[in-house]
Amino acid sequence: MGMTVENLQCAEAPTKTMCCLQGDEDSGCGTMNELLEATHKEFFSVEDREDTFTNGGDYGYVIMTKWHACKLGDLLQIKHGFAFRGEHFGATGTHVVLTPGNFHEEGGFKEKIDKAKWYSGPIPDDYVLNEGDLIVAMTEQAEGLLGSSAIIPRSGVYLHNQRLGLVKIRDRKLADQRFIYYLFNSKPVRQQIRASASGTKIRHTAPSRIADVKVSVPPLAVQRRIAGILSTYDELIENSQRRIRILESMARALYREWFVNFRFPGHENVPLVSSPLGDIPQGWEVKKLKDVCHLTMGVSPKSEFYNKTGEGLPFHQGVSDFGERFPTDRLFCSIQVRIAEEGDILFSVRAPVGRMNIADKKIVIGRGLSAIRHKEGFQAILWEQLRNRFTEDDMIGNGAIFAAVTKDDMQNIELICPPVSLILVASKYFMPIHSELVALSKQIHNLRCTRDLLLPRFLSGQIVKNDERVN
Repeated sequence: MGMTVENLQCAEAPTKTMCCLQGDEDSGCGTMNELLEATHKEFFSVEDREDTFTNGGDYGYVIMTKWHACKLGDLLQIKHGFAFRGEHFGATGTHVVLTPGNFHEEGGFKEKIDKAKWYSGPIPDDYVLNEGDLIVAMTEQAEGLLGSSAIIPRSGVYLHNQRLGLVKIRDRKLADQRFIYYLFNSKPVRQQIRASASGTKIRHTAPSRIADVKVSVPPLAVQRRIAGILSTYDELIENSQRRIRILESMARALYREWFVNFRFPGHENVPLVSSPLGDIPQGWEVKKLKDVCHLTMGVSPKSEFYNKTGEGLPFHQGVSDFGERFPTDRLFCSIQVRIAEEGDILFSVRAPVGRMNIADKKIVIGRGLSAIRHKEGFQAILWEQLRNRFTEDDMIGNGAIFAAVTKDDMQNIELICPPVSLILVASKYFMPIHSELVALSKQIHNLRCTRDLLLPRFLSGQIVKNDERVN
């Protein structure tokens, strides 16, 4: 018996699914199988009809019919960006020039608040992007970005740069823009774009090559329902990311108020005294990193021990897989040489020196990283302290620029250390913030995993039956 797609429904807030994703112990969900099952039960209402779905296919999939094969060029056209002159770039300006760095590898817009490329020169007509515009990366310096798409979050701010393509739908009766966004971020489309790209280290594609990519698309109503389901996940991800940004801002502001501006509780009664790092409150000390922290410098095993199949522990050589706070695991190592434990601060010791993440599990670290752990367990305070100290890549806090740093360089980093009594008081504020950040990051990970499992099933014309389990 077949099933109809006309009754696919997208819930605004899938209650049981969200309980699973948030780790609610009473939800009865815990594995990705349960997450997918909850998604299907809450997102889909299916009635029998044979003209849209047919049974069959591998692994018990239900295969949707009425999809038609075409090329991307039949559905859309791509407009090149403008070559904005570098002499007008700066730390401030009227607009932000977008680059491939504004794309997440899996797709989506990446806001680079602290490292935005501002522009203050003349702007040609039609190169200021509007909210809802769909753009695609046509150049990549790191493997994975080519063909990534993103939707512009607001109007009048961002400029359409030459390395990006602006996607224009030819006929909105045939193609839904949000569906096209997800289509670009699917593996088959990305593989075709990459296969036709030119260049070796830096890869390039062109509108004509993208136009030749072969795809299969369903009727417009199905496109919209699929896009609606996947968009729900992205909206939940964005909500969590917004909460993370707020919490990060709160933690940074509190740290600067207490430990940079020295307006901590009772500061009125504490005079300032001179130190090697300037005036500090009486009773505070300047210590070297080696005196307050355990430091582990990474060592790279032979490549024969690397794998992508999950054998051994996650392996991180440098910052290539760093996220906003936690790294993404792509490579594994079957032997354990130098280890970073869960909660250790991962500090880049090769360009870009000073970039940081936090290990969310036990990992192997290569020679591009070090792992730092506070001897007294004050990791939350240490994270804020180091983040405040290393505000720019490759600069070791005193204006000196380094392409790499040694163990001695790291051990001799000077830190302003307040009394333990004040750290304990501050920890009561910082620890809950950092715990919430960890929980939100895990929630985002679960949301992305579920969305990324659904994406290829939807875009290949397959939907897993409600009673199927993902092994």
